[in-house]
Amino acid sequence: MEQAQTDPEVLRALGSGEIYPHPVAAMEHLQTHISHIFLTGPMAYKLKKPVDLGFLDFRALEDRRRFCLDELRLNRRLAPAIYRQVMAVVRREEGLALAPLEDPGGEVVEYVLQMAQMDQGRMMDRLLEQGEVGPEQVTRLARLLARFYASEKGGPQVAFAGRPSQVRLNVEENFRQTQDYQGICVSPARWRAVRDFSLGFLRQHRELFKQRVAQGRVVDGHGDLHSGNINLPVDGEPIVFDCIEFNQRFRWQDAACDLAFLAMDLDHHGRRDLREVLVKEYITASGDRDLLRVLDFYLCYRAVVRAKVYGFMHEDPALELTERFRDLGRARSYFRQAAGYAGGEPPYFMVCMMGLMGTGKSYLARLLALATGWPHLSSDVVRKQRAGMAPGQPSRDAWGRGLYSPQATEETYEALARRAGSRLEMGGSVIVDASFREESWRERFLDLAAREGATPLLVEVYASPQVVEERLARREATADSASDGRRELVVAQAASCEEPSARTAARLLRVEGGDEAPAKMARLMARLNRLGYISRQDREE
Repeated sequence: MEQAQTDPEVLRALGSGEIYPHPVAAMEHLQTHISHIFLTGPMAYKLKKPVDLGFLDFRALEDRRRFCLDELRLNRRLAPAIYRQVMAVVRREEGLALAPLEDPGGEVVEYVLQMAQMDQGRMMDRLLEQGEVGPEQVTRLARLLARFYASEKGGPQVAFAGRPSQVRLNVEENFRQTQDYQGICVSPARWRAVRDFSLGFLRQHRELFKQRVAQGRVVDGHGDLHSGNINLPVDGEPIVFDCIEFNQRFRWQDAACDLAFLAMDLDHHGRRDLREVLVKEYITASGDRDLLRVLDFYLCYRAVVRAKVYGFMHEDPALELTERFRDLGRARSYFRQAAGYAGGEPPYFMVCMMGLMGTGKSYLARLLALATGWPHLSSDVVRKQRAGMAPGQPSRDAWGRGLYSPQATEETYEALARRAGSRLEMGGSVIVDASFREESWRERFLDLAAREGATPLLVEVYASPQVVEERLARREATADSASDGRRELVVAQAASCEEPSARTAARLLRVEGGDEAPAKMARLMARLNRLGYISRQDREE
């Protein structure tokens, strides 16, 4: 997939107010993974990026012209008052200018689509975030879509796109193009769960897809029907815009697939109630009683599409770094949503290894990491990384001072939570190795697990004073550990430990650190197995 850059001179010209054939009230430059959009007040101008993403190819100037014209024609079906004309960016002696497509009067260097600018405050996604979308608006939208799909049947070519083999082509492309996102946007287990559900549904319901083709449910639809492409004026009908023009395969689909995009988006905004209104009103208006039989499949498909798009945007070097990381989080959230539609996924875990210095909690954490392949986040290592120290570099700071001051410790736990959260966000398991002396820290990590859908397990490793004394003496003699635990600090650390709350105690496993390694691991793995852990070998089989 090629990511080329738009001519900077063109971007500068469109970013200024002088090139436009009308006064510019205000200038705003927006980007998607395939377009630059310039909002000027009265008009909006859309410029296609010269990219090749596999499912679209905008590299050639002539292709960008053709797709601009297709976009104009197709979007006039639902938003005729918005889509005005395609214009040429031309080079003249005095510089770049915008000109009519039919008579550019100069060397054409780019093409743009001119649209009437809509009230940005009435975009449906913004209104959803503000809690200002109600059932009446969704009802009007459902009825509008039912009328649209009834008028856009498209004939034999369009119907062919709804055959099981063609639907499978789109689904497989999703997973082919997101395969490399494993470990970045999604855990391998979550990705496989979504893939297996999708392909399994297609295998098991081939006759259902054929039946929907025969019923005329496959249409020349919109292809990108989410709330960001819908405007809800205070008065009048909803405005649905920005349909897919670059790949008819994404537009020629079951109407249920189109509708599922918006339904999935409503779920993503936490408005399951509006999703139910949309589906109910659409079924009533369209008479499509079988829609519910394919809805979860298409909801899952659409969530993966959205995750894929944000994955592409995360990789776009033209975007600001903060925006790219925001897109990474969005991709992860959509993969999680897809897993929910798929009926779930293998459980993933946050294991917090807790206990005093010298009890063997870090040793047990390393054994667990070796057995499971889960990343091991050590507070000793993170604390020193934050201070610019090597993990094995010793610190002789007194208890509660310097590297171990309350502020440094709080910042260490915050860093551990961020790193653990990044892993859990993808649906992956993680081991957090720290003393967890304070109940507030335990509660913070339990909240993190709940927010990300992970199964938490707190493992308190304890040992007799004699075992702790011997281990710390050996550690001090060798000085090859990231831990700075010393015998004179044990009493102070023990005195600062808080008793677990009822919430913490319900998720706590106590392990004798003085036991042999196989016995400790057996107890730990037995608890994980009861919580639903599936070993790597079992998953592969």
